[in-house]
Amino acid sequence: MKLLKLKAQAMDFKWLPPAEEWDFRLVTEAECRVACHWEYERQDSRSTSKLGDQKYIPANYHQTARELFPQAWATLTREQRVKVVESFLPSPVIQVRKLREYLKRMPVNGANPEIFQAFLHQAYVVVPNFRGHGVEAVIKEFSKWARQEAKQHPPTRRAQAAELPFDTLKWLAVLRLDQARRKAGVTIERARETVSTYRQMHPQTINDGDVFPVYASDGAWSKARKDATKCQAQAKSNPAYLLAELA
Repeated sequence: MKLLKLKAQAMDFKWLPPAEEWDFRLVTEAECRVACHWEYERQDSRSTSKLGDQKYIPANYHQTARELFPQAWATLTREQRVKVVESFLPSPVIQVRKLREYLKRMPVNGANPEIFQAFLHQAYVVVPNFRGHGVEAVIKEFSKWARQEAKQHPPTRRAQAAELPFDTLKWLAVLRLDQARRKAGVTIERARETVSTYRQMHPQTINDGDVFPVYASDGAWSKARKDATKCQAQAKSNPAYLLAELA
């Protein structure tokens, strides 16, 4: 204990973001998928809010829960978490928006290239000619196109999806920590040491090993950061990537 105190005194914890932004150890297994979706939506809201004055609101929740957004999941009371989980709307089979509305949400300036590419490669522009051909003809033609296009998108493997959320929260923690340590001029090695010492000073028994961002090497840390970016891009273009078990 004395050695830990001496080690802590030598550490600079000031650069760390608020704990609720990266310490997800209190997230339970029952709420993990929704909490994961919630936090990645919060991550997206930070870039999307820069594109306009309108408040970013996630589409997968009833109004009661949406009023709590974008509070950090860890700051919500137990009752509020239950309310959010109960109000969650599973990812829709298809989402249709006017191009104007879609472009408002599309990240442009300062967007991560992988997120931008996900939009470009996984979004479609559909122009139905209801007036010229009628609704039945449009439905028939769209169905033909959808069946053909679906061959390019194999179904998500459920077993993999079931293991995903705690990993993705761990990656997101690293992404946020990495942004903070870069701003503060802290090396990855020093950041890892700081996070490890923080963990010793603030022990927690719930999901500690599954979700706390402790990595043995700089390379593993960097990979986790990249995995978070990839996950963000996947979730942006396909919410079912995080929510397969809730659909």
